[in-house]
Amino acid sequence: MGLDPNLRAATTKGALKTVFEQCTGVTYVVNPWADMLQTIAEVGRSFDGEFPTLRVFAAEEPLRTARKDFTLGSKLADLGDAGDAAFRTGDVPETTLIVDDEQLFSPVIAGDMIGATRNTDESFVTDTYETLTDQWETADVFDLRTPGRDSVRETMTAEFGKTPQEDFDTVVSSIEGSRSSRELDEVVVSLLVAAKNELLLYDISKWGENVGLASKATFSRRKNDLEEMGIVDTEKAPTDVGRPRQRLKLTDERLQQADGDQLAVVAQNILH
Repeated sequence: MGLDPNLRAATTKGALKTVFEQCTGVTYVVNPWADMLQTIAEVGRSFDGEFPTLRVFAAEEPLRTARKDFTLGSKLADLGDAGDAAFRTGDVPETTLIVDDEQLFSPVIAGDMIGATRNTDESFVTDTYETLTDQWETADVFDLRTPGRDSVRETMTAEFGKTPQEDFDTVVSSIEGSRSSRELDEVVVSLLVAAKNELLLYDISKWGENVGLASKATFSRRKNDLEEMGIVDTEKAPTDVGRPRQRLKLTDERLQQADGDQLAVVAQNILH
């Protein structure tokens, strides 16, 4: 067998970047752990060069976790939207592997280092690749049900302008990787940003439903929750036709005075 144990790095990101630089074409990522999915999203979005087409064959639990976390799910969705990754689940092998049609990598964590053993034995790699291809064909497609971050940016800018979009990006970036507050999800962030910029509830909820963040009913419920907490309020905004609509406003003085990068921290303190 052709084994090279010397692919190692100080971080998962460094190791995966090195591996993906050596992979070409359709590449299977088998049984990734949760943090590995996060790294795949980061590497894929910033990759300099031709990124391999990933077939991520994962257990259902880490994919469900990714779907619940907008900061991660939206990045993975970007890879899917670009045709750089697809996600399936099923009877996943227990070993974590990255395999293209010429080589097989086995990631290994050792203390503070992460590395990968590389196998280039033609017969072994071909058999593994063909087996994974057969398993992939019968595996269940996993729908992330999360809009890509790029799609959110583009549609929000088109609908509301650059400032609300930049506020949204700033808040989402500030909570990235944090599991401390499930209350501060993508719907609450959208409502806080809308209130900061005094947008209409109707407009932000319609946009959120169209882009795939949540239903208008969910936006309305979360707005009511924030109103009960004294975080946001609404005022009537006259329209040319029909009933007046509700304009969102921040009512908590701490939020009113917070810059975009402070909004998440202040909101988390209030929501706890």
